[in-house]
Amino acid sequence: MKLRTLHESRLVLVTGKGGTGKTSLASALGRMTARKGRRTIVVEVDSFRPALTAMFGVKPTYTPTDVGGGLYIANLAWRDALVEWLIDTVPAERIVKLILGNRIVQPFLEATPGLKELVILSRIIKLMDEYDQVVVDMPASGHAVSLMGVPNVALDLMRTGPIHDRAQQILVTLESRRTNLVIVALPEEMVVNETVELWQRMRGQVKGLQQPLVVLNRAATPSLSDDEQALLHRLSEAETAGEGPVYELLLAGRWEAGLEKATASALTRLHAELPDAAIASLARLGALGGQEGGPDRIVEQMVAALTRLELAEAKA
Repeated sequence: MKLRTLHESRLVLVTGKGGTGKTSLASALGRMTARKGRRTIVVEVDSFRPALTAMFGVKPTYTPTDVGGGLYIANLAWRDALVEWLIDTVPAERIVKLILGNRIVQPFLEATPGLKELVILSRIIKLMDEYDQVVVDMPASGHAVSLMGVPNVALDLMRTGPIHDRAQQILVTLESRRTNLVIVALPEEMVVNETVELWQRMRGQVKGLQQPLVVLNRAATPSLSDDEQALLHRLSEAETAGEGPVYELLLAGRWEAGLEKATASALTRLHAELPDAAIASLARLGALGGQEGGPDRIVEQMVAALTRLELAEAKA
């Protein structure tokens, strides 16, 4: 899957282990698509502390917020999504009000397995009628798998009726060629392990899901030559003092060499264990000065890095 294909998608699902930078990447993808002239929305899933606030300087609500340039953001709170789902599903408004106002029904709605996930997915699918592209900042790994598995669970439990029909519609959308999955990883062994397992579990929940784009975030591009690596090794063997500028320089060299080795190892494993997936890597943007400008600056650096990758794809 090429980045150009990703921008042409109607639905982009971004997930990965917590702390990998998936919210930043989802925001960057949303900005890129909006700048191509497509009406785009980036949404979080029922977050009590919306991470998109830091990216755009505006706290997202259930009602989409215009952040400029054809881009919108939202936080899909499940209670609000439930009200909308009931209005769409139950024909009589009076009955909807009775359901929402009944204290006995409320605990049942809260405890019904899969209902929250089905309602949230239903809202995501509905947003596709209003926007050219919907980018979803999915929950981290395990929770994302549970979310994706709900439509099949609902189909097994409900053979007919509105819940069955909505679950079927959601599953068809998830298996569409215009729906794409992005998994964000880091050059760390445990994160790579979880990335490989995540795709296997995702594919188990949605059989027709397209092969993912795996983005290796905070990767270290090779900067040390073989001679420099050899020199670093000799200095490491000779250096015994634990302080001073020479020692600090040595530590920096060791750190850089370690990151380069970890990045190379991660890319090798990802290509070997996910042979049909597209693999892309992004540099450690914060190390290039992005942290001083905050999360918004990091997102802009991601946009620039992804744009360069897209241009390289076009020339290949």
